[in-house]
Order: sequence, then C-alpha cells, then structure tokens
Amino acid sequence: MSIFSVLNRLCTHSHRALLTAVCGLFFGLVCSLAVAMPVQASSLKAAPWYRVEVMLVAYQNEETIDNELWPDAINTQPPSAEVYQQYADAEDHYNWWTNSTSTKETKALAEFDFSQVPTASLPTALTPLEHKLFADKAEKINRRRDMQVIWHQAWVEPIQDEKHAIQHPIDVELSGPFTIQLRGTLQLYVSRYLHINSDLTVQHYQLEESPELAALNLPSSQSAQTDYREELYSQESLSLTEQKIIPIRSAHIQQSRRMRSNELHYIDHPMLGMVVKVIPIETEADIAPLEDNQ
Repeated sequence: MSIFSVLNRLCTHSHRALLTAVCGLFFGLVCSLAVAMPVQASSLKAAPWYRVEVMLVAYQNEETIDNELWPDAINTQPPSAEVYQQYADAEDHYNWWTNSTSTKETKALAEFDFSQVPTASLPTALTPLEHKLFADKAEKINRRRDMQVIWHQAWVEPIQDEKHAIQHPIDVELSGPFTIQLRGTLQLYVSRYLHINSDLTVQHYQLEESPELAALNLPSSQSAQTDYREELYSQESLSLTEQKIIPIRSAHIQQSRRMRSNELHYIDHPMLGMVVKVIPIETEADIAPLEDNQ
C-alpha cells in the first residue's frame, strides 16, 4: 500500500503579514528580525525564508517491492566531504548574527546606523526544529508492518535559486525484516515555482550470522532469542563487523518535483515515499503550524 493512502491532507495557514526584516545589504541575506521599523515594499529583495518539513518513508513489503526487478547492489558512498562542508558554510553564512565576534557583516550594519546586530525572531537557519507538523502521521506509519519512517526533519531555510541551492546530506539506516540504508542529498530551490530535487540511493541488505553464533543452540522464544543475540553481539568475539552483508535489492532515486507553498506534496517510489510541505514564513506562528487531524 502506498503512503498516499495512509496520510491525510494537512491544514495550511492563510495569515498575511508584512515580514519584519533587516537585510545585510551587501550579502543578499534577509531574515525576520525583531526591529522597530517594518521593511517597505520598495526595499531590496532577497531570498524569502521558508519552514521546510520532509518525511521519508521506507517501504518494507517485499512482495510489493519485488513486482519490479532491482539490481542486488549499487556502489554508493556517503555524501561527500564537500557536501557536508557546503552545508556547514551555509549555516555559518545565514546565522552570522548569532556570533558575537566582530565580522565584516556587523561592521557593514554599523555603517547603516545599526549600533548592534538585531536579535532574530526566527530559529537559526538549517537547525532541526523540535515541532514537526507530521509527527502524528509519522507515529501512525511506524505502527505499520509494511512501512517505517526512515528520516524526518523540519527546518528553516532561505530558499535560493538553483545555482545557490543548499544540499542536505542524508546517511541513515533502518533495521527491520532487513536493513535499509539510505544515502544521498535533497535540495530545494526557487525558479518561479518551488522545486525539490532528490538524489538518493536505497540499499536493502541482510546480515549473515557468523559461524560461531549460528552453531549455538538458542532459546525457542523469539523475544528471548533476540535478547540473547544482542548480548552475544555485545561481546568482542562476536562483533557485528564479523557478519557478512548480503545485498537484496537497491535503487538510485533521482526525482524532481515542482511545488506550491502551503501545499502537501507526495513523491512516491516503490522503495521510498517522500512527504514535503514548505510554508513561507510571514509570522512567528508559521514556525510551528497546527496539524489538521480531520
């Protein structure tokens, strides 16, 4: 069963308010800040800020997945050091006002009669948000046997054009009837419409038990058996590194979707479902919107 038939439509906010913002004029950065004067309509334009939430759901029904033929394995690596570095650089760039040390940005603000850096009313960019709009849906999905949430994050981001889009690295694993490894990147950008691009590799595999463990007479109870094996694997002589990885199936998922803000979007694949919602930040209430449980 697809995630489409599992999730319900979520509510959207229709509040309209003028962003209060201070812009680092030479750096193309805009942020909602607690300042006295609102930005006028004729002010310089910069990338708007959005609340982004993405939930990735791994499908585990092998009978359904194997309706198609898949390669056993794809040679894949974790996101490169360059991807992690550009992500860290983006955090530094968009969160410069949180650093109390003197920088060229604070000096530039001083030239425009700001004696100190204003305090931000937004969370820092790219920092995971505690409040998640899909939290209840994720809990319901995780109670199912045929799918599990493998990655779920919400954050604030000034979404750029495609050339300057931020790559979000993903490298996670999910245990279950078989192990699911998910690696790759997501990026969002604006080109008239909002867009999300995914470049992800899904690998399903099993671990073959070491000969020492396979030869043991384990308890017949499944729960006791599981506990007993965990205890054994905690010993140095039977570490998980001694197990042999048996690939089952894999897929390279490259998808692109045009989106509208405030709408819930589903992007599906036989091995992986993606749920995305992007909300323009116009008031602080947009940081923690309410979920429609109808």
